[in-house]
Amino acid sequence: MAEPGPAPDIGLSDDPAPSRVDGKIKPGSHVKLYLPNLPYLAISHAVNGALLRPANNVRGWQYDLATSHKQLSDTVWEFSLRRDASFQDGSHFNADDVIDNMAEFKKAPFTFSKLHLILDRVEKRDDYTVRFHLSEPYGAFLYDVIWLQFYTRSYLDKFGWNGKPTCPNLAEPGPYALGPYILHEGYIEGDRSSKEVVLKANPNYWGDDKAKVETITIYTDLTLAQARDKALKAEGDVDITPVSFGDQLDTVLSPYAKLAESTSLNNYSMHFNMINGNAALLDERIRFAVNHAINKEYLLNLSMLGAGVLSPTMVSPHFYRVDNAISSLREYFEQQQQAQNTSLEALRELVLAYQREQGVDPQQQLVLTLFTQESFKFLTGDIQFFLSRVNIDLRVEFVPSEKMVFARLFNTWRGINKPWDFLLWGNFDWYKHPWAAFFVYRPFNDWSSIPPNPELSALTDLLLSTDIESPEYEPVLAKLIQHVHQHNYMVFLPTPNSVFAVNKEVVFNPGRSAFVYLRELQVTDDHWSVRGDIPYSERSKSKALKINRQNF
Repeated sequence: MAEPGPAPDIGLSDDPAPSRVDGKIKPGSHVKLYLPNLPYLAISHAVNGALLRPANNVRGWQYDLATSHKQLSDTVWEFSLRRDASFQDGSHFNADDVIDNMAEFKKAPFTFSKLHLILDRVEKRDDYTVRFHLSEPYGAFLYDVIWLQFYTRSYLDKFGWNGKPTCPNLAEPGPYALGPYILHEGYIEGDRSSKEVVLKANPNYWGDDKAKVETITIYTDLTLAQARDKALKAEGDVDITPVSFGDQLDTVLSPYAKLAESTSLNNYSMHFNMINGNAALLDERIRFAVNHAINKEYLLNLSMLGAGVLSPTMVSPHFYRVDNAISSLREYFEQQQQAQNTSLEALRELVLAYQREQGVDPQQQLVLTLFTQESFKFLTGDIQFFLSRVNIDLRVEFVPSEKMVFARLFNTWRGINKPWDFLLWGNFDWYKHPWAAFFVYRPFNDWSSIPPNPELSALTDLLLSTDIESPEYEPVLAKLIQHVHQHNYMVFLPTPNSVFAVNKEVVFNPGRSAFVYLRELQVTDDHWSVRGDIPYSERSKSKALKINRQNF
């Protein structure tokens, strides 16, 4: 099915804001955001510094504390460092800080990739050159480097590297980092956060991409509906928030907001709990029935209002080279469709057959539970309907925040979780490498709910060791996509576009990555934080602005 194209902008005005900013900071400027998915990632790269940082380009990164790099062999990478960088406390940054931080990383690393297993040592060549020595080839190395962020010695003495599955470590406010914003109030990590996080522009930032807004506040405990109302119905409460697909028209017609949308690398990550969930989920027939009972085209075109694209597995086709890998499997998908009976009656019979084998009265539905955020209500009702047609009663438990979903997931493989059968969260891209989706397939890590599986482990190892630019990469990627599709290791859902409500006087361009580039935010002189007591003009309020569509 073709990806829906953008609707025509009929009767909408051009957005004047981009022509009314100059890339310089405005005194008193303040932008407020609600980021329900992975907020700590956006905040970390506004506050912290790393050798590389995320960028809205094809490769997904740009230099930050490094000025260049060389791959000296399959296992040795060398970086040249900036000579003018300094921490927010005024202390100078050099190779010793890289060595110091990497020693702390080795003690308590992030574990979403293989870096902690294959990082042999980091060598100081001179004050502004470092070498990373790995124990094996590793095709995702540069993407891991993005999340190797550096802290002052005083911060490391207090917190070290926290060793949590969610890598950024912003445990308390203070001048501990290297970025254009200083963490002024609050704390923000994947499993814990204050209700508000306040950033202040770093007046002594050494880089070219300086802060353009004096203060940024990020809210972490709103609901999507609350954030939407604050953005659409008033000024000064929320300037930027994701909105549900059904709220797009209201956003366009709002007196205070405009709509921004981009195709994305995002995914909906819906797990089968094959570790300690209902034993039915270990049966491939049940997982097959679930995946084929859910009408993906219906979800995309009605539940998501066409704002996304279909995917045969849990990875966005927009990832680099993934569309080619999927295309190479066209014959496999056609054969699968011909060989397998996916009629509603056949899928229902698979569930009934399992129930009969277990001695369960087939008049009773198979009861399964789903744990997710409130922001996914727009999907869950339709999923419940589809599963009810194959004799599955899906019961949903909603929670307000992402960190509560993560806590339930992280405790599962340790066996200390409250039971669940399905778990749904927004795996919104942070990596610009399909490992950002496939890392949940690596058995027995915090992010996975798949039992030990040698074949799957070998395939994920092969993906990580293969250079993303090599001719071998696409066949490796296709083999992994085919394997997870055959065994239905996850519930496969369409990949969504990113859709935001944005204050009319804020300049914000969403990228394919859900990563929000806070240092790029700008406001006009008519923004509520700058104009003071002057009322917002009725002329501006009455104008409905053209949708800011990116990457279509």
